[in-house]
Amino acid sequence: MKLLSSLLAVALLGAALWRSARAPRAFTDEATHPGMVRVAAGPFVMGSDEAEARRQQRSYGGSLDLYTAEVPARTIDLPAFWIDRTEVTNAAYRAFVQASGHRAPDDEHPWAAPYRWSAGQPPAGQEDHPVTLVSFDDAQAFCAWRGLTLPSEEQWEKAARGTDGRRYPWGDFYDPQRLAGAQLRSGAPLDSIARWTEWWRLVYRGRMRGVQVGTYPVGRFPSGASPWGALDMAGNVFEWVDADFAPYPGAPFGHPDYGQGYKVVRGGDWYLDRIYHRTSARLRAPVDHRVPTIGFRCAGDDAHAPLSAAAGTR
Repeated sequence: MKLLSSLLAVALLGAALWRSARAPRAFTDEATHPGMVRVAAGPFVMGSDEAEARRQQRSYGGSLDLYTAEVPARTIDLPAFWIDRTEVTNAAYRAFVQASGHRAPDDEHPWAAPYRWSAGQPPAGQEDHPVTLVSFDDAQAFCAWRGLTLPSEEQWEKAARGTDGRRYPWGDFYDPQRLAGAQLRSGAPLDSIARWTEWWRLVYRGRMRGVQVGTYPVGRFPSGASPWGALDMAGNVFEWVDADFAPYPGAPFGHPDYGQGYKVVRGGDWYLDRIYHRTSARLRAPVDHRVPTIGFRCAGDDAHAPLSAAAGTR
């Protein structure tokens, strides 16, 4: 019996060591980097290969160029950096507006109405929701105010994906309970673009102007955390990153929007479904786009140390 117990202990220790060697450790330091997580230095897999892009298209549908902007896959080695644990909130952005005099989030399109600010204040009850109706330049200005930057596309994907090439921040299989996405509210599987389109047409479009189908408070889905502890890297809102929408080196596919001045947005949002929530998925938006489905988070190099929690994301 003693021998069996010893063998079991050795096996359990070996399994723990294997898991710890395989999975990145989540780093946080609330004293020096309030509201941020540290992503360790080292290589990671970025993008997807052509076979994966075609497999996703066969599974979900739509045009091939929904998937090929992330091709090819390649290994990239990054230095350590810090990134916000969650998307920047309305409350944090309000502090920036009040301190700097920067314009408040706004847009005149009807579907933006539930998210528009009034007298320098976000909509009541949405203080802990991600800020939206912000352009690429607005997001850059906020991060600069904090002494930070928008994350590069490489930083964003490593923070979302870890080092093992997973499809979603939590693993390889979609789970609608781990993020703020369309299927969480649909009550029915939205496992193809045709099903999502039909559901949106019949159920969702008529309520697009209501906050009941909009953003969630940041950090609402802790089980959707990335390997580093970053939250909401899938769903809630797309996020601006500091990258032009251009092909990856060695890309075998073109795209009609390459070279047209678009910036990359990442992570998917609250009204789209699984294909857009993958860690490798790339979409684009005009730099002056202010919509209820795009927000952002900030990043900084390893030497950076924010001075106070007041400029944090919560």
